[in-house]
Amino acid sequence: MRRWLLLLALCGCKDHAPTPAEVAERGWDAHALVIAAGERAPTCAEAGAAMQRVFVANRQAFVDAVALDHDKARLAEATAYLEAHDDRYADLETRMEALSERCADDATVQAAFRQMENP
Repeated sequence: MRRWLLLLALCGCKDHAPTPAEVAERGWDAHALVIAAGERAPTCAEAGAAMQRVFVANRQAFVDAVALDHDKARLAEATAYLEAHDDRYADLETRMEALSERCADDATVQAAFRQMENP
């Protein structure tokens, strides 16, 4: 039993559910990864495929963030954190809009944006 507890302590495993702030942060980090994948691609077709791959790899962060948005009590807990990092999120929003406009006619890119909103 002691060996098992020591192993947990050494691996840094958490024994608590993520806080609302942690859920929000993971959601924004996942958004940033998907957008960066699209931004790095030279064409919109390649952007859509790259965004889809990154979305799939980070889908749980999106699911958790959407669930947070629908839980008024937990969202209220995250509000202070979200407001404190408002400038970071504004930058991400600007980048998302630019990519969406650049690839407005690409169905795969637009699908990736819809998936991020409704995983």
